[in-house]
Amino acid sequence: MKVMEGYEEVLMKCRRNAGKILLVDNEEQIRSILSQLLVKQGYSVIQAVDGFDALEKFKHNMQEITLVISDIIMPRMDGISSCKIMISISPSLKVIFISGCAPEQPLPDGVSVLIKPFSHFEILEKIRSLLADQTQS
Repeated sequence: MKVMEGYEEVLMKCRRNAGKILLVDNEEQIRSILSQLLVKQGYSVIQAVDGFDALEKFKHNMQEITLVISDIIMPRMDGISSCKIMISISPSLKVIFISGCAPEQPLPDGVSVLIKPFSHFEILEKIRSLLADQTQS
């Protein structure tokens, strides 16, 4: 019962901190599941299929995007390369990398990593934590 209480508390905090999220993953099923979870929590989600697509969507929505959630290994352009470009344009951008394995290349400062598989609770808590830090800055 204690776990459910903690989960509900995280959900409520997420709802209060809703913002626009750029979700980047080349696997449609992962994008779909995460997008549904985030929309259910009050977030607006923009989906991208790889790093190039993410950069294009970021350029058109950068004023509204509060967070990028990105896979690391993708065709055409990986998540780390695309996020480095986005961070160079918007240094306060928050990033969570999601990956099936620990990243082999260096990550930009200040980014978070969640190793797949992760629970709904873990990603929602990570989002809440990053967005709470952003609003306190």
